[in-house]
Amino acid sequence: MASDLKTRAVLAPTMLGIVALIYWLDYGEVLGIKQGALSAGLLLLLGVLGAQEYVHLLRGQNFAVAGKTLVFFTTMLLVSAFPLGWHEIDHEFYPLVIGTMLLLFPLAVRSLGKHDMKVGLEKQGATLLGFLLVAWPMYLAIGTCFRHLPSVLFVVLVCKGGDIGGYCVGRLIGRHKLIPHISPGKTVEGALGSLATSVALTVALRGPLLEPEVHLPLWAALLTGVVLNFTTQTGDLIESLLKRRCGAKDSSHLLPAHGGVLDLVDSLLFSFCAWFQVLILIT
Repeated sequence: MASDLKTRAVLAPTMLGIVALIYWLDYGEVLGIKQGALSAGLLLLLGVLGAQEYVHLLRGQNFAVAGKTLVFFTTMLLVSAFPLGWHEIDHEFYPLVIGTMLLLFPLAVRSLGKHDMKVGLEKQGATLLGFLLVAWPMYLAIGTCFRHLPSVLFVVLVCKGGDIGGYCVGRLIGRHKLIPHISPGKTVEGALGSLATSVALTVALRGPLLEPEVHLPLWAALLTGVVLNFTTQTGDLIESLLKRRCGAKDSSHLLPAHGGVLDLVDSLLFSFCAWFQVLILIT
């Protein structure tokens, strides 16, 4: 336990420093690269690693999943986000639909074969779930980088701040279990603390990070904070369910004492999707 705390105390600030450096270089276009490209590149890497972790988790319990297919199409979808302008939103949605069909249709056809019939439906479902759970949110997050880079940082701070607030409140006064069959450590008090923290951060950060390009009135900020926190906590619980079903404590051992990529971004996956919808509505 003590060694884990020491590792976290070193690794967490290091990761925050790296993210801050990338954002600073990206926002100021210090390297002469298009604004948003560096952050988008980081998200692409996290998306591909997350897809690989998803495949590894399922195969650890012998679930049928088309691993190479999932990782390939995840990579292709995320790469396809870079040349898009992200101002003609109907066009930007095309890769999501086309990529999903190109992923699913061959698996569906193959499942008609005699040897694949027994696991064909399970393989389609597991592979599609991974694509929707990892590739779609990261694709929309990359699009947000190019559409309005500061709002990516806004979402990360609101969601991760909610995680920290929920953890602190839960440890201090948590008594009533929230959903013990999925995550025994989470409490109702912690969930409410997480909600309050996210809402407060949404209100506080909307001016420094969103204005003037993105105007979020107070009532909209309060509602957005609730939505982002709900998606944050849901994403965390869904990943906990995935790990519990696959008999794993962490999604991988990539980061000592922190777990894998999915453990880092689980609370952001649904939130990236939710924020993208808010962003295109209000701009």
